[in-house]
Amino acid sequence: MSVDLHAVRLLPPARNGEAEVGERITVLDLTTSAVRDYRLVEPQGEQEVSVRSPLGSALLGRRVGDVISVESGGEVVRMEVVEIDG
Repeated sequence: MSVDLHAVRLLPPARNGEAEVGERITVLDLTTSAVRDYRLVEPQGEQEVSVRSPLGSALLGRRVGDVISVESGGEVVRMEVVEIDG
């Protein structure tokens, strides 16, 4: 089966409460209380995080209230998802 890439269109993110590519995610660093916004993308840019990166893959599929742990600079950082906005 051949796909005509000129006919392909992006679909809006599903509104199922799970973090998906294209959505903006706000997280709360549970160590420093810093709040950060990220947009899950492929590939990454400024204020964006690739779903293939450790942080992006940890955020993918999460819901508000979920807590993730990622290693950053040799230490483990815990973050809580506080908002998901497509």
